[in-house]
Amino acid sequence: ALALVFGGISGFYGGFVDEVMMRIAEIIMSIPNFYLLILLRSLLPLDIPSTQIYILLVFILSFIGWAGRSRVIRGMVLSIKQKEFVEAAIAIGLPNRKVLFKHVLPNTMSYLIVAATLAIPGYILGEASLSYLGLGIREPDASWGLMLAQAQDVTIMTKSPWLLIPGIFIFITVLAFNFVGDALRDALDPRSLG
Repeated sequence: ALALVFGGISGFYGGFVDEVMMRIAEIIMSIPNFYLLILLRSLLPLDIPSTQIYILLVFILSFIGWAGRSRVIRGMVLSIKQKEFVEAAIAIGLPNRKVLFKHVLPNTMSYLIVAATLAIPGYILGEASLSYLGLGIREPDASWGLMLAQAQDVTIMTKSPWLLIPGIFIFITVLAFNFVGDALRDALDPRSLG
């Protein structure tokens, strides 16, 4: 939602607003995601319950990922606002806010659906990585990253190879979400419908 509003306002109003908003997005994008994820998680207390950790991880991962999507939405809005139906809405006197939220942003929803589907693998990998490092979900709750952390010793892997199964599940799940995202992109792409 933040990417939609941020990119929509930036692309629709342009000028100084666009410059400031896109520089903010670029600053966030310039920080490596995994380091920012570790930094934000390490600033929070370690003794909170796993359910709260999970909610915080989702919030942190969402905070990290919005900037790139907002730039794409900005580009889409710049293109959409040149279309005849938007110019007609402005010509009949609709307020800018109504034009933006009723005519322009709904035309970016297909991209957002695909982007959300393709972002889920990053969230899964981020949570698994933090849990593997001991900053995510903790025992007794289950996490694939936490399970993989138990299999990090070579002697344990040779005696108990089934401890690598969570890594296989991470791989399959991430691959499945990427396939679903690609299929949605192909299905919702207007150029492929014609």
